[in-house]
Amino acid sequence: MTLLNHRDSFKFMRQKDAVAASALSEYSYKGVDVQGKPTHGTLSAMSRVEARYMLERDGISNIAISNHKHWYDIEFGRTVSLEVLLQVTRQLASFSEAGIPVAKGISILAETTDNKRMAEILEEILLDVEGGAQLSDSVKQYPNVFPRYYSAILCSAERSGNLTEALTTLNAYLERDLRSKRAVRSAMIYPAVLIALTFLAVIVLSVFVLPRFQVFFDSLNVKLPITTRALLSITHFVQNWWWVMVLLAAASAIGLVVMRRTPNGRLQLDRLMLKMPIAGSLIELVALERFCRVLSTLVRTQVHLPEALELAGSSTGNRVFEDAIMEARKRVLQGEGLALPLERANIFPTAAIQIFRIGEESGQLGSQLSQAASFYSDELDHRLKNFTALLEPATLIVIGGGVGFVAVALVSAMYGIYSGVRG
Repeated sequence: MTLLNHRDSFKFMRQKDAVAASALSEYSYKGVDVQGKPTHGTLSAMSRVEARYMLERDGISNIAISNHKHWYDIEFGRTVSLEVLLQVTRQLASFSEAGIPVAKGISILAETTDNKRMAEILEEILLDVEGGAQLSDSVKQYPNVFPRYYSAILCSAERSGNLTEALTTLNAYLERDLRSKRAVRSAMIYPAVLIALTFLAVIVLSVFVLPRFQVFFDSLNVKLPITTRALLSITHFVQNWWWVMVLLAAASAIGLVVMRRTPNGRLQLDRLMLKMPIAGSLIELVALERFCRVLSTLVRTQVHLPEALELAGSSTGNRVFEDAIMEARKRVLQGEGLALPLERANIFPTAAIQIFRIGEESGQLGSQLSQAASFYSDELDHRLKNFTALLEPATLIVIGGGVGFVAVALVSAMYGIYSGVRG
């Protein structure tokens, strides 16, 4: 019996060690060693707090810790949808308002959320929070899920002790942002479907229909009208060089992605997008609305203005605005106020500058920025409706013109053949 008990105990300890090993996470760190030299590396720990403790025990200071990612773990773009983030934020705000501790609320959400990636992130955040880390510091480790202003607002709330208000504010902003994105998405669905159907029609005509007409026309030995010859030339080009077109399209897409990932390339693309007719003004409105909305939220949650400007600038999604706002931030740090540096940036309309100046002089900057954000949001909705109203008939005209050209080419060919046979 004693031997069996020892075996059972040994088996239990091995299972316990296996569970503990599976719960370990890998972290990358940077810091300064005891000799004052920069050091970096990776280590395994139960949480980020434990990893920091292990490094400090080894004499490393000025520590920066982040989740270690392998080459096959690279994430592109947003890994969790805005809808899922909004749902989590809304539920956390409800839990906080009901007096439920943050760790308990995160634990409940990790078990109940349907999104696998969000559940994994919440479990990792829970380990950090239970280990003594601040929620804002843990959230900051997932920039592809939580925007930068998200952690800044949480950090400000943790300093003031008003986490419920911060989560409610984040919930309201995410709702507005999601509403704007859905409006843009719905406005583009109809034209996108029409364009896709047009390409499909061109492919069907080029591959199946027009080659049969070509055989028929050649058998009659009649000179075809110029419209028919142009249509057949286009058909031959698509049939013979379709692979070149596909390669050019793929190369262009890859080139744009690579260019977008470089600072100068992104700046040039964003500057070009702002100069586009109609769409450029919409992009400018989106940037203005986000800047005013995020800056208003950060100011009202008592985030320092230079830091708030940096975070609000990064939320615009446009490098031209980001660079101009960062230049204005330098002047703010030099004591020039807010309205004057933003006016010198030459990207904000006169009405926005007046709002900034009134809010700065009256001490109601947060309220004025919130009103400006609401105004730009309404203006964006109005222009989107007008843009959609113009886009639909314009798309129909283009498609109708293409179909009409094909019809005229075929009808004129038939008429020419009929006239030639009669002659």
